[in-house]
Amino acid sequence: EKSSTGTTKMPPAPGQEDAIKRMTKILNALWNRTDSAPFREPVDWRGLELYDYPKVIKKMMDLGTIKRRLERNQYDTAHQVAEDIRLVWHNCMTYNADGSDFWLLAKSYSRRFEDRYRKVKNEFDVGEDLFDEDEGDESDEGEPSKPKSSSSKKSKESSDENASTHPTKGNTSLDSRARFGSNIFLLNGVELGHVVTTLELNALIEDGSKQMEINIDAIPQQVFGRLSAFVESKIGKRSLLDVQHDDDESEERIPKKKKKKN
Repeated sequence: EKSSTGTTKMPPAPGQEDAIKRMTKILNALWNRTDSAPFREPVDWRGLELYDYPKVIKKMMDLGTIKRRLERNQYDTAHQVAEDIRLVWHNCMTYNADGSDFWLLAKSYSRRFEDRYRKVKNEFDVGEDLFDEDEGDESDEGEPSKPKSSSSKKSKESSDENASTHPTKGNTSLDSRARFGSNIFLLNGVELGHVVTTLELNALIEDGSKQMEINIDAIPQQVFGRLSAFVESKIGKRSLLDVQHDDDESEERIPKKKKKKN
């Protein structure tokens, strides 16, 4: 069956209807977040003059395209939906430098999505085994991705996860953690956002909780070392500027001696 736009419409595979409905809810939840704007539409690489983007990213994907495909019933398994959503984060993290704002944002969304998708997999058959890998990808933008193996990607994610969950040996003094807790309140919004995002990536903050609580003692040594250095650098620069500002003000307050007339 062809839709009005000429793209192929296909009913979900048997037993996939409820799973795909859940995927639609997950996508809508991600879409409605205010910081999802960079992922909603295709990257305007021509307008942004990112002429190497098509060379680096072989298969472009965005949440808007996935949303339209779901509305047109162009997915026949929930696994296909998941692969396209993963592709959005993967492309962003591939093109942008590690640790950059966009890289961190994509990493945070990837973790948020995987948490929700894991629940769907526990409740439904998502159709991972319904198609053979040799069917390949469709280059046509109107067709969804076919399920394919991502063992290399999983192994990389596994190694990254092991690196974060198995920190280097060594204990941090209680004084340094107490100082870290005090310094957090001196950060501005952007700096605090970086700390929160880092903690979210390491599953140290419960996503969706109404009131955020950070257990500083529970932060692994490796993660704490990075965050502590970041906070110290920001507070140190600010303190230096404050000292200079105070010096300038003190000079202005010192009255100048008038020269006596002979």
